[in-house]
Amino acid sequence: MILTVLLMAAVQPAAPSVENEVVENEIVVIGRRLNSISAMVGKDQKGRFTCSLDKSSGNINLDKRLCKTTVRCIRDGAADDGAIKSCVDAEKPKLMAKLRRELQRSQP
Repeated sequence: MILTVLLMAAVQPAAPSVENEVVENEIVVIGRRLNSISAMVGKDQKGRFTCSLDKSSGNINLDKRLCKTTVRCIRDGAADDGAIKSCVDAEKPKLMAKLRRELQRSQP
């Protein structure tokens, strides 16, 4: 009888940890913010690309990566707003995956 109870406990799926739940909730909130951000890209007097965002995602590293991604899309040939948006949107899952890993590593 005890063996049966132990075996049943062993096959029960582990409940998601509180830390993972916190990370996933944060990812959802930041992801929603990310979808509402606009990046403005230009060039300075030396011909270097500049980038600014109309608001923050709440994570400075993600904001920096979003600017870098936008500039890379333009360098790779995306010329109009629609092409740039499509290029950046295609990269957003990678940006969020990296953020998820960073947040998981930062949990105690």
